[in-house]
Amino acid sequence: MTNIVTIGGGTGTFVVLTGLRRLPDVFLSAIVTSADDGGSTGHLRDAYGFLPAGDARQALVALAEDGNVLRDLFAYRFEKGAVAGHNLGNLFLTALTDLLGSDAAALEEASRILRISGTVIPATETPSTLVATLADGTEVRNERAIDERIGGRSRIASLSFENPVPMSLGARSALENADLIVIGPGDLYTSSIAALLPEGIMETILGSKARLVYVSNLFTKMGQTEDYTVREHVEEIARYAGREPDIIFINQGDLTKDVLQKYAEEGEYPPKDDYLSSDARVRRLPLVSVYAVPAIPGDPLPRSLVRHDPAKLAAAIATLFV
Repeated sequence: MTNIVTIGGGTGTFVVLTGLRRLPDVFLSAIVTSADDGGSTGHLRDAYGFLPAGDARQALVALAEDGNVLRDLFAYRFEKGAVAGHNLGNLFLTALTDLLGSDAAALEEASRILRISGTVIPATETPSTLVATLADGTEVRNERAIDERIGGRSRIASLSFENPVPMSLGARSALENADLIVIGPGDLYTSSIAALLPEGIMETILGSKARLVYVSNLFTKMGQTEDYTVREHVEEIARYAGREPDIIFINQGDLTKDVLQKYAEEGEYPPKDDYLSSDARVRRLPLVSVYAVPAIPGDPLPRSLVRHDPAKLAAAIATLFV
């Protein structure tokens, strides 16, 4: 049995888990960020003060059995009335937390109900607030503000929590027993690095014997990683993880002109691959899905139109331990 731990949140982690759960003899642990405060998740967090449900919900759905109607219900988003924009899974997790008294108990019960393959673990046991310090000295607070696509904004010099928050016991246990740790794809700062910020995570990763894998993003993101190369993405991951990745997956090809033009209109481009061909850590493979993802009606947040292909990504990762 190979223990694989994913770190991050959002659609990137969803794609990775969707592919990896179909591999035999693998146990998956998904460590999800506790700093999400946008969309449905943000409204519920503001109202109840619980850990954000959005990233955990996406991980639960990714790990749930195919054909399970509850899997589809967890992903359902309301389009009308007072609950418009809310996701049923987010509401369900919030209600479970309120009933059972803790986020950990809610995730455990939701995992049982969905019969998931693996486990979903919050990076911290309390909600946290992101603070980005820009190169010009400006401070940007809250995930939703950092996540805004603002062209020409000064680069992010550092990312931290408003107040130090320790890593959860579940996250520590998963990392200590990991054979493989996978970071990315996902928004560099608000998904990947946000999940690395709790106290103790860097030290645990640094002391782990597991191989560290980074899956490079398909596109830069305006307001966060404009003009970043692949190497600059990796350098930021290494800065917060405490060590360089052992393996770096980079997509090669298969992006259509229409897709490239659509992203270019938003000021976003494939990050320049500036690694030498002789770098043994780098694996260049066709990893992108050939299908563009349609917008979800009622979704208040912008999502990626093009994503990694779960099966291709899982097959690539499987070569590291098969």
